[in-house]
Amino acid sequence: MNTKWQGEPKQWRVRGKSKDGLRVTLGSYDTESEAQADSAKFISEGYYRDITVERIERAPGPPAPPA
Repeated sequence: MNTKWQGEPKQWRVRGKSKDGLRVTLGSYDTESEAQADSAKFISEGYYRDITVERIERAPGPPAPPA
């Protein structure tokens, strides 16, 4: 079965807290510089607070089947 998504996963994300208190992901990026640029844009817009740029940690893959 073919999957719709192909390619490398994103490495960085920008997260913030909306005015109603929810923690939301504002974007996912390939490079830290892209994430920093959008982070600055979100800060200047002023809608979100507590904006952070985070490296996305990958979940460990499934264990190898026994031989």
